[in-house]
Amino acid sequence: MAPHGRSQTPMSKVEPMSASGAETAWREFWNAQLAAHLAALFDSADPAALAELQADAEWVALRGGEVLFRRGDAGNAAYTVLSGRLRVVDDTAGERALNEIGAGEILGEMALLSAERRSATVLAVRDSLLARLPAAAFHRLIERQPTVLRRISALLSERLRNQSVIAGRARAPVQTLAVVPAGAGSGPAEFARRLAEALALRGTTLHVDARRADRALGHDGIARCAEHDPASRRLLQWLNEQELAHRFVLYEADPLLSSWTERAVRQADHVVFVADAAATPEPGEAERDLAARWRSARAPRRSLVLVRDAGAPTPHDTAAFLAARQVDCHYHVGMDRAEDFARLARCLTGAGIGLVLGGGGARGFAHLGVLRALAEAEVPIDWVGGTSVGAIIAALVAQRLSPGEALAQCKEHFSSLKDPTLPVVALLAGRRIRTKLERVFGTTAIEDLPLPYLCISTNLSRAAQSVHERGALVRAIRASIALPGVLPPVSLGEDLHVDGGLVNNLPIDVMAAKPEIGTVLAVDVSAEVEMRAPSDRDLEVSGWRMLWERIHPGAVRSEMPSIMSLLTRSALVASVYWTRERRAAEAASLYLRIPMADLRLLAFDRIDEIVARGYEATHDAIRAWSSARPR
Repeated sequence: MAPHGRSQTPMSKVEPMSASGAETAWREFWNAQLAAHLAALFDSADPAALAELQADAEWVALRGGEVLFRRGDAGNAAYTVLSGRLRVVDDTAGERALNEIGAGEILGEMALLSAERRSATVLAVRDSLLARLPAAAFHRLIERQPTVLRRISALLSERLRNQSVIAGRARAPVQTLAVVPAGAGSGPAEFARRLAEALALRGTTLHVDARRADRALGHDGIARCAEHDPASRRLLQWLNEQELAHRFVLYEADPLLSSWTERAVRQADHVVFVADAAATPEPGEAERDLAARWRSARAPRRSLVLVRDAGAPTPHDTAAFLAARQVDCHYHVGMDRAEDFARLARCLTGAGIGLVLGGGGARGFAHLGVLRALAEAEVPIDWVGGTSVGAIIAALVAQRLSPGEALAQCKEHFSSLKDPTLPVVALLAGRRIRTKLERVFGTTAIEDLPLPYLCISTNLSRAAQSVHERGALVRAIRASIALPGVLPPVSLGEDLHVDGGLVNNLPIDVMAAKPEIGTVLAVDVSAEVEMRAPSDRDLEVSGWRMLWERIHPGAVRSEMPSIMSLLTRSALVASVYWTRERRAAEAASLYLRIPMADLRLLAFDRIDEIVARGYEATHDAIRAWSSARPR
């Protein structure tokens, strides 16, 4: 593959060729690619042995959605991917993606070597071409070249190691994207141009539409030729050559459904639907036709981008757009905001930067200091999530508030949460915190936030974790911070939800599992050890005596935490334990633990001190990490 530079490689003109000449060129081209892939996979093998294996290879062409083999099938061949994208799924219950495999990788070798049946189902995400390597030929290679077996073992170990960190993170990098107009509007030409510019900052990028393809091939109309047309093979070969020569290929679809639009979608690892945020949310012609086809076949990953003109506010009816179409993700992009296109380019290609903020009562104000350090180091935030107080701070980030603006909001609205009531359900009524949340976030829906956002709550009714990525923002946050015994639980549907810290106080795993995220930054403000007491502490405690000690001047106070502190710490214990057991720090690209044990969980009156500690504890580490990371 060509080096990943910043410039866009010019398209070369292809001279006309006969149908038989095109077929010969096609075979020669892919034979050369297979030879290169085998040499890269088995670099220690004798070239003559690899040539023999290549001679036994058979071509396998799959359309997007077609199955290569199913779990339980006989393992009678291995496959090398020449072009396209394959998905490995566990279909024992639904279709859980285990991995994605791109050009140059091998698959199916595990069952081949173990003589067992296939352990998973493999299907094509997009139109793909593979070389089938029969079992007999594969075994001959191993007998002649034992070092090949060691190489295969290393490849398997690496694949399993990648998958064991976070399920779903190991996947082939996105290379091809198709930009398709959504709704009733003009073609996405300007949007595609801006996105191509953002992609070019990450690697060599080709932006191609039907007109550019016609011009490069020297044949008007070839881009829109029918699939059975002899010229179709020539077009497909040229497109595959461009994919090999560029890090990214961006296919711009026609404004209306056409054979070029269909081909662009079939070539794409990821389909991006682009809609005018000010237009009607109803799907357009191309969308409706593609949706109908995908009902009977597996679809590639799809995203919806709602674009708006300069100065236009973020949409407030995103839910209507999402209800009208099935997509995996959505984004808000201002046509005048280069940073929006940069964020979109990162997320669409699996290189997004996700920030995860943990719970910890007033200690969570330290997140504000971390935000300042990230801003100073010019680290972009593409996706943000959190639990409990981390959910509040994350929502401020998702609103695109600066660190200073977020601090001002916290000082005004969240520096005091006292709202006592008769403790039948909880110590606090929850009325005051609800009012403050509504003043800050209004009636905003999560899907309307400028940045993608998630927060965690515990479904008390079902004893399960809930990840909130759509719906009323205030209600989701209120559920995420509902410490049992301190704040009343929140009803969502017919289920009761409480603080997410009970099950996942630092949701690194949720963020890392997203295909859009390649880097996870995690901030942990929980203390592993706190609330120490003398070993000879009495077995009983008088609440009346402790009250007297607290109101009587000069009295020696008992070393016993308050009921609020006990409930808060108790709610976090299980999650802190499991975070430690799961070695969450290994799953994060940058894991920041801020020393907080000496600060009370309810020290909301010490916000400036806590913010300063968050900054001082992390700015050196963030600056060093930012300087070392690839740009």
